[in-house]
Amino acid sequence: MALITFMSDFGTVDHYVAAVKAAIVSESPSQPITDITHDIRPFDISHAANVIRNVYKDFPEKTVHIVAVDAVKEKSRALALELDGHLFVGFDSGIFSLISSKRPSEIVLLENGQSTFPAKDVLAKTALKLASGKSLKDVGEKVEELTELYARQLKVTKREIAGHVITVDHFGNLITNIKKEEFEKIIEINGAGVRYAIRFGREQFQGIHSYFTDVESGDCYVLFNSSGQLQIGINKGNAAELLGLSVDSPILIEFANG
Repeated sequence: MALITFMSDFGTVDHYVAAVKAAIVSESPSQPITDITHDIRPFDISHAANVIRNVYKDFPEKTVHIVAVDAVKEKSRALALELDGHLFVGFDSGIFSLISSKRPSEIVLLENGQSTFPAKDVLAKTALKLASGKSLKDVGEKVEELTELYARQLKVTKREIAGHVITVDHFGNLITNIKKEEFEKIIEINGAGVRYAIRFGREQFQGIHSYFTDVESGDCYVLFNSSGQLQIGINKGNAAELLGLSVDSPILIEFANG
């Protein structure tokens, strides 16, 4: 039996998370379920996409991921799909176009039945069927398209990388769409002796830290996190609040030789 993961914007104060799990374990008490998070900011597709994108590949292939975010907007259109060897069930809000550059290998439309709680009545039951070995064609009708959203694109030249903050995490760290591989590529193109400045808000840095403890408490750091994304934070502080930056704030890396 495959593992099921569960991510939502339900929070943990109400009964919603427990109700979805109950729909699964009442039919299969031994079914393993792992929570990713239930603290996605309500209806925040960008936040949800960043979280699931950075963790789903850490689970074994064939894991079934319940992505119950922004259920109100697209409650009449629930999907199941296969992507990168993993199975996903969720709402057609555009989130599945943001978690990978690859297209799903198969997509099926799930029957909603006009449920007022589709995460419990549709997603949970579908996830259990898939985890028990059912195929996508067994749980829905094949479709070709899903809603497409377009993430903020980097502007990359020999002289600069222009990106944006794409999410702010629980600690107030600013996660950007600037990738380590792009940064290293421009460094290689410019060659030995290249200098660079990282600019955001009123701040400017001339180096990349290895870890957040490279700076004293209360000081700002800039590093590439474990997902290879440029991250700006304050050691034991909230960078978003203290720097006055948020989602969509511009981040610029400028390169100069000599």
